[in-house]
Amino acid sequence: MKARMTGGSVTGRGLFYLGGLALLAGLSYALLWWVESSLRTPEPAESQAPVLTIDQFRAVRTNPAGVQEYVVEAPRLWQLPGQGGVRIEQPTLDWYQPDGQTREWRLQAEQGWGAADQQTIRLEGAVTMIRAAPSGKPPMTITTRDVIISPAQHYAETAAPVRMVTPDGEFSAIGARAWLDQQRLELLSEVRGFYAPPKR
Repeated sequence: MKARMTGGSVTGRGLFYLGGLALLAGLSYALLWWVESSLRTPEPAESQAPVLTIDQFRAVRTNPAGVQEYVVEAPRLWQLPGQGGVRIEQPTLDWYQPDGQTREWRLQAEQGWGAADQQTIRLEGAVTMIRAAPSGKPPMTITTRDVIISPAQHYAETAAPVRMVTPDGEFSAIGARAWLDQQRLELLSEVRGFYAPPKR
């Protein structure tokens, strides 16, 4: 290739060729970068394998006065890496009245998960919630699925179908909210059932 010089400047044709060479060089560099990126081994994903397994797990949550609020028991617990929390096999959660001795509720599930900050417990699969007569409050059995619990607020909720049975009636609904330290339960929608007040 020849570029003809006139008065110390490159002709139009010479500029065209130089521009073409620069463009080819840029394309070659981009192609090389793309090939290297394709051949580069991707970084392995962080393992989600448990870092700790505990059999016959039992944990007691107490209030600032040292009185137990609830107890979680399970045949097996797996601690996940990082902020993954814990997985719990067939958890049973016993919720106590302020005296720390009288059980208010017993919750059981197929599986469970607890957040690393201990602010959320998720009961997964079939869930049964039982309030027995020894609590001093009307006995009740609730069956549902996939319950989310906020321990600090003594609060539980589900968006799944719910069936509630008491000595005086039976109800079904879609979704429910419960305040475990109060006699307060809200059935959210499509509520059906019957109530027969006890005879005096």
